[in-house]
Amino acid sequence: MEISARDADLLRQGPWFGHLPARLQDLIFDRSVERSYGKGEAILREGEPGKGMGAVLDGRVHLLRRAGDANEVLLDVGDTGFWFGHYGTLSGGAPSIGSIVAITPVRTLFLPVAAFERIVGAEPRFYRMFADILLDRHAHMFRYLAEAQGLPPEERLRTRLLDLAHVRRASESRHRSGAVSIPVSQAELATMVGVSRQTLSALLARLESRGLIEVGFRTVRVLA
Repeated sequence: MEISARDADLLRQGPWFGHLPARLQDLIFDRSVERSYGKGEAILREGEPGKGMGAVLDGRVHLLRRAGDANEVLLDVGDTGFWFGHYGTLSGGAPSIGSIVAITPVRTLFLPVAAFERIVGAEPRFYRMFADILLDRHAHMFRYLAEAQGLPPEERLRTRLLDLAHVRRASESRHRSGAVSIPVSQAELATMVGVSRQTLSALLARLESRGLIEVGFRTVRVLA
């Protein structure tokens, strides 16, 4: 597809896409399609065969996962530059392990599974480059899950914010350190950490008093 200079620049700012060879970047642009979704619409649905991978060009999404018979659990939030759908794509269309739902109108760049397979079929070394983003997400999520089992709520929140900051840096900049603003509401954070809104507010105040974060309107700026 013909991608705008603005969208191409946005994706090239991310450390994963930005470090891909120019040839592979061009192949992804050429083989992808642009898709738009309304607020509340599912982009990928858990349990359905993977359809491909994509990146958010405009808007915000939730990454959700069912937990037993309970309602879906919010695992992550993403906005411009956020990549999704790697698992179903790299596994050859295996059932998606989570859902991606638009929480605002969303516009995406989407690479279908068939197009991905043609790219790596013609050049197998590109497969590892696609896998790098999945491995990075897996390592951080695995660490978070392990630490969440034994950490008190305040440190559990800090760990979750650090993970969100890591993903945010990966989507917007090549730099892996420094302050970063996360567009997330306190309601979303409370759900992800597993505490009440009141408890979450108190925990954020403690982290802010330690000079680790700054709390804004529907944003948290991670300072260290």
